[in-house]
Amino acid sequence: MTHSEFIRSDRDGKLYFLETAARVGGAYLANMVEAACGLNLWREWAKVEMAGASGEYRLPEARHEYGGLVISLARQEWPDTGAYTDPEIVYRLRMRHHVGLVLRSADQRRIDQLIDDYSRRFQTDFFACLPPAKSRDPE
Repeated sequence: MTHSEFIRSDRDGKLYFLETAARVGGAYLANMVEAACGLNLWREWAKVEMAGASGEYRLPEARHEYGGLVISLARQEWPDTGAYTDPEIVYRLRMRHHVGLVLRSADQRRIDQLIDDYSRRFQTDFFACLPPAKSRDPE
């Protein structure tokens, strides 16, 4: 398994390369993929590794739905997402000072709509920002 990460700049609209790594992506992306298509990337990676170079691996049948993820640091120690009640929510992150929702729908526009809505609501309801860590490099 590998993944590559890019980020789009709000300033110039360009995509910038962040990283390529030989692992399943973090930040609950595997949860989002499993919600959308039913495949657990960690489990499938283990099957590929166990098959080895001469083994056989067959990808299981996958659902063809859409997934979304909204995640943020939170002001609250244990944020309450009880006011978020849409049926497309399939997973609620439970982590101290973090808030997150994983979404699934057969309709991509619905996922886009929920991500836009939840991003705005998270900003008001939960968002926290930490200042950058001070550099340990001697000046």
